[in-house]
Amino acid sequence: MGCGLRKLGDPEDSSPGKIFSTLKRPQVETKTDLAYEYVLLDFSLQAPSNPEVIRINSIVDIAAKVEDYYLQGYVVGALHPILHPAGPRVPLPASHLYRAVLLRPKASPKRPAAPSTQRHPRLVIEECPIPEDMQARDIAKELIQKINAAARRGMRFVGFTPQLRAPPRCCNEAGRDAGAEPDDSWPGRGKGPGSGPVWEGDPGEESRREGDGSPSPSTPRKGEESMLYAVFNAFEDTPACWSYQEGVLSLKVTRKGAVLSTLDADWLELTMFYYKQGLSLIDSFVCWDSPKGDHLPKSLEGFFIYEEEGSGLPGSPRRENDAIVVEQWTVIEGTAVKADYGPLLHTLAEFGWLLTSVLPTPLLRRDREGNLATKQVVFLQRSAARPGARAPEGINFTSSR
Repeated sequence: MGCGLRKLGDPEDSSPGKIFSTLKRPQVETKTDLAYEYVLLDFSLQAPSNPEVIRINSIVDIAAKVEDYYLQGYVVGALHPILHPAGPRVPLPASHLYRAVLLRPKASPKRPAAPSTQRHPRLVIEECPIPEDMQARDIAKELIQKINAAARRGMRFVGFTPQLRAPPRCCNEAGRDAGAEPDDSWPGRGKGPGSGPVWEGDPGEESRREGDGSPSPSTPRKGEESMLYAVFNAFEDTPACWSYQEGVLSLKVTRKGAVLSTLDADWLELTMFYYKQGLSLIDSFVCWDSPKGDHLPKSLEGFFIYEEEGSGLPGSPRRENDAIVVEQWTVIEGTAVKADYGPLLHTLAEFGWLLTSVLPTPLLRRDREGNLATKQVVFLQRSAARPGARAPEGINFTSSR
């Protein structure tokens, strides 16, 4: 699992990421009865210089901004900050950027578009307070209870999103000492617009691709607050048919001082048990905090949130899922996203791949043009075609796009 079949000959190779899947590439690029259409919208809490970025005063404003898309049959499939709040040492222009990924099934003769008179869901974004002294394990239990309670009211969970008002404390909304803005001496590995990850996976190469500068760790700023929001698609008059549970998430990391410089996870090994049960990976939390003192752990813990759809009664049919995990370097130029997972997402949409979650990380670097880049992990899934059609688990893509 995670075997690297392609070596990068040049340490300055500019590939922006790598992909892991439970299927071989020819099987990934097989048409199914279902395809998707995606729309990627970027929002900013500050006045953006890019006219394509939408101005908001709060994350809650996004619900009103996407209403027209919901009338066209889209729903938000993921909502995440472009930069993880644990990453920058000081506020950066891109620290105020958020990405909403909207999706809908693509109309076809077998799947006609929904009639315009059909009732549409609506996006709901609610503040989700968490006590400051709560431990990570208790946070998981608290959040799962909250989203299961919402599910019983017809609310389908999308994910948790922090509002970047302060250096966070723990998990996706946390990480006071996890990262810092990289200096300009970090190795450049830029890639132009429209580029996507190479189809490979060599952990040895990743350590050479990560930045090796030694920026100083972030420090808290007084008088600011950190807020966590829960994002849902609300369905009117819909009986509760979703339930949620947590799963283990563990990352191996290396550091330069207190700053994370690389991360490595066996994504497929961590998630395949749940995918085989027919569950969907909806969100993920990692405790990025560096403990005080001389001892800095070589691993970080967190949890995945999985969704089960259906009655959950014994004997209910479950169809296992195949998965794709993309480790993506997203490049930001000023206050705009220059290169990201978008082109790959639109390609995979034609083959029925559904994006279910995006995990931002505090890893930062500069590309050769001086633009900021941050690592994001993208999770996609698709119903398995049939027993016996699966490739051996953990086979990575080995061809280049």
